[in-house]
Amino acid sequence: MVAKIQNSFVFDMLISFVSGLFFAFIVLVLLSLMTTTSFKEFLSQLRSPVVLSSIFVSLETSLAVVCLTFIFGFPVSYFLALKKFKGKIFLDTLLDLPIVLPPLVSGLSLLLLFGADGLLGTLLSRWNVRIIFTKKGIIIAQLFVASPFFIKTVKETIANISKDLLAASATLGASPFYTFRRIVLPLSKSGIWAGLVMTWARAMGEFGATAMVAGCIPQQTETMTIAIYMQAMSGELAPATAIALILMVFSFISLAIFKTRFRKYEYSS
Repeated sequence: MVAKIQNSFVFDMLISFVSGLFFAFIVLVLLSLMTTTSFKEFLSQLRSPVVLSSIFVSLETSLAVVCLTFIFGFPVSYFLALKKFKGKIFLDTLLDLPIVLPPLVSGLSLLLLFGADGLLGTLLSRWNVRIIFTKKGIIIAQLFVASPFFIKTVKETIANISKDLLAASATLGASPFYTFRRIVLPLSKSGIWAGLVMTWARAMGEFGATAMVAGCIPQQTETMTIAIYMQAMSGELAPATAIALILMVFSFISLAIFKTRFRKYEYSS
């Protein structure tokens, strides 16, 4: 009995020690960023054109992505959650690809599609519409990699709605649109907000695909993540650190909101 208690104690101590090392590593990484600059220097950098423009570009494009994701993503979520058809698992797997693909692969694919010689790029050029190296390219890249988080989350939310409730609505003569508007949409509200938070956070943090499609044009297509990379590579650590701190705070707040308000809708790929 004593031997069992001792073995259990040693095992628990070992697990606690390894866990402590891991969390200490995370804290050290974050502290290295937080202690690099002073609060005064941080406030000073917030007024610099590089930091301000990158924040504005990121907010402008990510909010556009959130709106487009809701407009196009909700019907897809509804379709995948409630409709039964052959090939559904294929579409569901296809939806996972932007999540698991390396961002550079996604960016290269979008570059080939919307480039001057690409299928859509050639077509759009006839109307003088340019995607590559523009904010439109940023939005498309962010939409491609971030929207599946919303669709998967909302799909699970809709799928969890009681089938008896939906059947009762149909039995009582309600039209599909009435059922959608009065039952599906209200009961999906929390899942929608959770998906939008995840999408916004993913869009704000996107780098690889965005850099491939939109380039790194200062104060035009330079998002916060691109600005961090460009400033750090040029040796300007002060603005890079300031932007990184803003993104870190944004990420922490987004995760806190998500985990406290919408934890049951957490999606894991």
